Amino acid sequence: MKNRECLLRILYHKSSLSTKQIVCADLQSEGGVAGLQWKRHFPTTLTVVIGQNKALDDVQRNCKASDFQCSEFTLSFERQPGDVELEQKNKEVHVCRCPLNALLHLEAFDFIFLQPEGQITNYFDSVFSNLRNSGLLCLSSSDISVQFTRTANVIRRYCHAHVMKTDYMREMAVRVIIGCAVRSATKCNKGLDVLLTACVEDTFLIVMRVCRGPQHADKTLDLIQTQLYCQICEERCFLPSGLTPVENPHHMLQCSCHKEMPGRTAVILGPMWSGSIFDATFISNLLRPSEGLPELSDQLQRVLLGIQEEAICSSSDVSETNEALHNDDTEEPSFKKPKLGTSPDSIVAHPPFYINIHKRKFKDVQIPKMRKLLSFLRSEGYRACRTHFDPNSVRTNANLSQFHNVLLKHCKKNK
Repeated sequence: MKNRECLLRILYHKSSLSTKQIVCADLQSEGGVAGLQWKRHFPTTLTVVIGQNKALDDVQRNCKASDFQCSEFTLSFERQPGDVELEQKNKEVHVCRCPLNALLHLEAFDFIFLQPEGQITNYFDSVFSNLRNSGLLCLSSSDISVQFTRTANVIRRYCHAHVMKTDYMREMAVRVIIGCAVRSATKCNKGLDVLLTACVEDTFLIVMRVCRGPQHADKTLDLIQTQLYCQICEERCFLPSGLTPVENPHHMLQCSCHKEMPGRTAVILGPMWSGSIFDATFISNLLRPSEGLPELSDQLQRVLLGIQEEAICSSSDVSETNEALHNDDTEEPSFKKPKLGTSPDSIVAHPPFYINIHKRKFKDVQIPKMRKLLSFLRSEGYRACRTHFDPNSVRTNANLSQFHNVLLKHCKKNK
């Protein structure tokens, strides 16, 4: 997925809702290409600062090729972050060569795109120190599966979470990173609202909005939970957070492996984010035509449409739910929580995690095509949809035993 194309849409809708100058930070190691693209499309509404921890030769080269003035941005320890409004011409960007943590501590921003080299969690405490209220943080990184499956001890050091290889490894990795970001944000009395999570070709993009205030911080911190994971059948559930321990936690799993198998069958993973990782209204705004911007590429449009369906994850027909979503949208873009209609499951967050129908070995039944499988689950009253994390997986609120019973009821049985 093209991150820059998606970020351009996000900035378009943020600038349409703001009457003030938006201060943006492009913190990646690609020569400031994204920041130059933002300034080219929004020359009067954005103030762009490009930060790098290495030589600025590639940034200056790209500015010269794009006919932009490259001005030096000097950090100052003698003023409060955001006190002095940075003046910037229409064909000008500011660049700063310094450690990214120093730039984030000494200057306030409304929009931050963070794609650093190395561990992304090293910058979370710095990011939230001066990210303004209702500001957007966009995180991007690659090789997510490799980092979380081969180096579990490294993830424990950087994210303070226990992980192991599962069928839903990609989503668990994203939830662990969001949980780490939430813990850093709450130190600054800020909460987070997750608007978009996209994971395509082992590269993820997470978009979060900052909500300032201790109430928001406490509310989001309550959504950081540990997960109980059965190593035999891969059933899972979130453990309730609280001061008292859970008595006999195996009874919370919808399986009987702890009774039938010897030894300890379940492990505790996390802590991780247990809330929603999509906002259907925010995604529908990105799919709208944007004045002055090129049309969405086929790849990005296909990904966003899949994520929109996944954010709803309805128990009814997908086309009906999408129609209800578009009918409830107002003319002006909004980042408010979606109103998806009168269906009771439309106001509930989408089910966490998914079931891989290829890796699951249902030996006594023949697995149908994906479309038929979704219709079977919905006919039994379960919420079900595809997931963009894995093309061979189903996101549903049915547990593994219920999922198996639906297959036995509607599919052909093997001899």
